[in-house]
Amino acid sequence: MGLSLAAIGTAMMLARLVDIGVDPFIGVASDRMRSRFGRRRPFLVVGALVVILGMAQLFNPAKGVGLVYFLGWLAVMYAGFSLVQVTHRAWGAELSPHYHERTHISSVRQFFSTAGLIVSTLVPALVLSQAGAKSSDVLSSLSWMMAIVLPITVALNLWLTPEPAPGPLPPRQPIDWKGLWRALRRNGPLRCILLVLFVGFSAETFRQTLTVFYARDVIGVPNLGMIYVYYFISAFVGVPAWRWFAKHTSKHQALAAGMVIAIATNLGLYFLGKGDVALFTAMFIIKGVCFGALDLLPAAMLADAADVDTAITRKSRVGMLFAVSGVVTNLGQAVGQGVSLNALSWVGYRAAGETNAAALTS
Repeated sequence: MGLSLAAIGTAMMLARLVDIGVDPFIGVASDRMRSRFGRRRPFLVVGALVVILGMAQLFNPAKGVGLVYFLGWLAVMYAGFSLVQVTHRAWGAELSPHYHERTHISSVRQFFSTAGLIVSTLVPALVLSQAGAKSSDVLSSLSWMMAIVLPITVALNLWLTPEPAPGPLPPRQPIDWKGLWRALRRNGPLRCILLVLFVGFSAETFRQTLTVFYARDVIGVPNLGMIYVYYFISAFVGVPAWRWFAKHTSKHQALAAGMVIAIATNLGLYFLGKGDVALFTAMFIIKGVCFGALDLLPAAMLADAADVDTAITRKSRVGMLFAVSGVVTNLGQAVGQGVSLNALSWVGYRAAGETNAAALTS
């Protein structure tokens, strides 16, 4: 599309901010849904279709489209992901009331999620290995993969996963934003989880966005796609280890350990120089092991915090709480994407690589 990094970063931030307004309504609507198909299932199906549509339009743009097109379809794709993620995670949280079983459920979800990430990183590596392949070919291939694989996985989820019977439907009334805020203020564990999600996602999104350019122009990595394959394979292997660690210590101690290791490796990357590809790869693999902890444990902890909310409010609002976590996550990603890409533009870096590496290390 020929957009600058600043324009892309701003558009991604705005799309995330728009998505923030969508998440609470998804959570409330799925909590209140009563149908013969279940509460969460209809939202999962609609979300999958919206994701496929948004990705197809965003990754296969016609010639001459600009920023408005990019922003609009990006917002559509993000809304689809929210429909899928909020309902899927709330559904998983309701499968068991037991502390350690929730960690097990989150680890299974993370196991398959990481397997999907491995496949999605293999696609660019395989496409770009072909003579004459371009980045547009990678995007097109990813959109086709999503259109084929997502309906299959959603169908398997609908077929194989039971959905707990909902409680009595409360009287229909508008969202009590003040009551929700009061309940959040009284729920200490939830406040801590949300703070960790915001700090973690804003920092990691900032780091991930810069890594693409830092690896290519500072370290000189020839094929970052393959390093991300190693990254997600190590995350895949690390999921059972984090589940074991959380069971034998506690979820918050395991999460703290994962975050400390991730921070240490992020700091270490800064001291690498041109040609340190082997060290860069090794540190990325260590970070990959931590990826499972940073994603699966907050979801399991949020399910526990939902019990505290139920005790405070006498209501089951699992969907709403996962929507609130989605709001916080989207806000963190908006900050990370918007600040990082605009910062690159401010220091004079261009994505096409016309500038030297000094712009990334200054």
